[in-house]
Amino acid sequence: MASSDPQRVLDSAPAPSSARPIVRIGSRPSVLAKIQARMVQERLSALFPTHDFELSARVISVAGDRDKVRTLRSLNRDAQANATSLWTTELEDALIAGELDVLVHSLKDCPTTVRDGCDIIPVLPRENNTDCLVFKKGSSYTTLADLPDGSLIGTGSVRRIAQLKKRYPGLRFQDLRGNIDTRLAKLDDPEGPYAAAVLASAGLIRLNHQGRINAYLQPPDLYPAVGQGCLGAEFLTANHVVGDMVRALEDPASGWACRAERALLRVLEGGCAVPVGVWSTTTAGVDGKGLVLSLQSVLTSPDGQREVSVEESAVISTPEDAEALGQRAAVRIAAGGGREIMDDLRAEIDRAAAGDN
Repeated sequence: MASSDPQRVLDSAPAPSSARPIVRIGSRPSVLAKIQARMVQERLSALFPTHDFELSARVISVAGDRDKVRTLRSLNRDAQANATSLWTTELEDALIAGELDVLVHSLKDCPTTVRDGCDIIPVLPRENNTDCLVFKKGSSYTTLADLPDGSLIGTGSVRRIAQLKKRYPGLRFQDLRGNIDTRLAKLDDPEGPYAAAVLASAGLIRLNHQGRINAYLQPPDLYPAVGQGCLGAEFLTANHVVGDMVRALEDPASGWACRAERALLRVLEGGCAVPVGVWSTTTAGVDGKGLVLSLQSVLTSPDGQREVSVEESAVISTPEDAEALGQRAAVRIAAGGGREIMDDLRAEIDRAAAGDN
């Protein structure tokens, strides 16, 4: 449940007692990131009262926050070339150096291949995992279909742009950078070019901005990102005490769905960012045995002209079952035309990289 005053929630964190072991929790410096870290802190504190869980006051700037000028696509390309992450690398450096014990991320921002010596667990029940549509304040429009051709939509996500180009070919898209409040301010600027923006619903909800949401964009209009709406907690694999604590926060329905999604993306990636969307649903298995997990997955070419869709379901009883389901879905996507889309993506990345040299 989001607080009506996010900053007040952060400021009210209890001071740790020196009589108990301290577990240091780190995140990006944004208000949203700190709220998410506080959610994990509160749950850990409730489950493990023998420890104090401290939100680190360190300000750790990550690459994606520092560069506000270049497009996300360009930044992602460079991060892949350097085997780094836009949103996690500097935090992981502090974790590996022993300066922090747990990192809290938006799971959708986490690479599917974890750094050596680290592990990431999906934690807590998933928030609404859809993307949402937010119109400029005062707009009379209510859906994307209402907008006239040529209207500019703020988003830099290759996945969102690819899928929306296929469904709304008359619209234009442009990066809209910054934290959520900054993006909303740019959208609402009367002199600004944007008619609407597409954002992750979970972030607006956690910041108590759900009143700005004009529509939730669900399949078939828009399939969410892998892991969207879920938090990921990262720790050192050698720190068994903290690892066991973090694992206690995994919600099977949310966590196993995210494990399947991340396994799907891991198989497809092969060194490039893949505009894949996934819609996961879970229901109870027969006689309460396991979960029935269904994945509806789409891979769309960046121009929106080609799309491969696959649906895969299975009864799962372990995290390994979930990952196997995601891997099967990825193999089917690749075999159904996805391999050609991915080859074209890699060729485009290589051309762009050559043009920068």
